[in-house]
Amino acid sequence: MKTGINLREKVTAALFTAFLSPVLFASDALPMFTISFFNGACPDGWDSTSLASANGRFLIPSMRGGGVGSFVGEALTSQQTPSHVHADATGSITTSSKEFILIGGCCNDSLGDSGTQSMSGSTESASGNLPYIQYNACMKSAAPDPSAGTVPSGLMTYYLMPQCEASSWSPVYAASGRYPVGLPASGVPGATFGGKALNPGEIRTHDHTMGGTINLPGHDIAGGSGCCAHGYAGAGDTGFSGNTVVDTDSSKYDSAVQAPYYTANFCRMN
Repeated sequence: MKTGINLREKVTAALFTAFLSPVLFASDALPMFTISFFNGACPDGWDSTSLASANGRFLIPSMRGGGVGSFVGEALTSQQTPSHVHADATGSITTSSKEFILIGGCCNDSLGDSGTQSMSGSTESASGNLPYIQYNACMKSAAPDPSAGTVPSGLMTYYLMPQCEASSWSPVYAASGRYPVGLPASGVPGATFGGKALNPGEIRTHDHTMGGTINLPGHDIAGGSGCCAHGYAGAGDTGFSGNTVVDTDSSKYDSAVQAPYYTANFCRMN
């Protein structure tokens, strides 16, 4: 799983672009280093070169105690279906025990031992069916136009600096480490849901418990039920249990929720 940050180079590149650009002011009132999405090319005064690591990743508000411009997970290619596998799965099965009027030992070796036996395996890659839409992520590289009016109160947007711009913007701490989604019908604005917020640089993982029943077929022998050859597995239904193993080192997709992200400060206009 990839992680990284190089904020100094991003800021330097943005300032260099701003100083050399013939556009001294962008035709909007948003401050420099604002990040937003555009359905097409970045407009004058905005650029995407400083956000290369955001391509193929979801933008999420920076975690409390974390930085901006960090990224986690393998970036998605265009219209890629996110998927994951669980490289290992372990568990156990416990059979019933049967005794026979026989002599235990050699050489009828087609009978099974009773007791608890370990089991292992792996899972196949599966689609996460994660719904998403692709837009161009652009950063404001020019100063705001003084004649462009004001930014509406309550507007929330991303900002590629550790602190929100000036005193007119405030951080939205409730969103830190969470994926923003559009408000569902009858939803409550600002409501959080799901697991705890991401920690800085966290790769969110999950595993699955397993359980079920296996039917062991019978195997006839010439003998009677009773004492004293014992420890043979009995036929019939027997349960098994186990779980998948979290191992992000063995595979870039193993157990990881495939929603690669890029962090940026999330600010609200007062």
